Amino acid sequence: MQPFKTPRITVLLQTFDAQGVMRFPSDPEGYFGLTRFVEPTLAVSKQAQNIAAKALGRPELADRIEPILVVEPVLKAEGRDPSLLYLMKIDPNLCRGSTDWLRIVDILRALPQGSVRVAYNKAMQVFAGTLHDEFSILEMDEEVQKRLTQLMAENGPDLVK
Repeated sequence: MQPFKTPRITVLLQTFDAQGVMRFPSDPEGYFGLTRFVEPTLAVSKQAQNIAAKALGRPELADRIEPILVVEPVLKAEGRDPSLLYLMKIDPNLCRGSTDWLRIVDILRALPQGSVRVAYNKAMQVFAGTLHDEFSILEMDEEVQKRLTQLMAENGPDLVK
C-alpha cells in the first residue's frame, strides 16, 4: 500500500440522470464531490468505491463502481485540508443520477481561478474522453463575455468557423 499524499479523498462520481445528463453527487460543504478522511488501513480505491456506493444509497454496488484515476494537482484551497481528487463512474444501467446533483459545468462555474479549478478541468477532460487532446482554457472577464454574447446575437451561433 502506498503512503497517502493527503489526509482526505474527494470522490467525483460520474452518473447520468434519466435524460442522459452527466451528474455528480456532492457534499454541501468543502470540495465538489464526496470528501472524507482517508483510512490508512484500507486501499484508497476500495474506500472510494464505498464512499460512492453510500452516496448512491446502494452499498451493494460498491464493487461495480469503476475507479478511473486520481487527478493531479492535489486539491488545495485556503482554509481546507488538501485532498486527492479520485474520479469514478458507474454504469447508468445500474444506477441513475439525481437531477438535484451537480453538472460539471455547475462545478466549474463555481470555482475561482487556480489549481483547484485546473484539477476539475482535468476531471472534465477525463469524463469527456479528451484527456490527451490538446486544447486551451480561456478565462474571460465580464466585458469580453458581454461582447461575445452581443456578437453571437448579431451574427448567430456560428460566429467562429
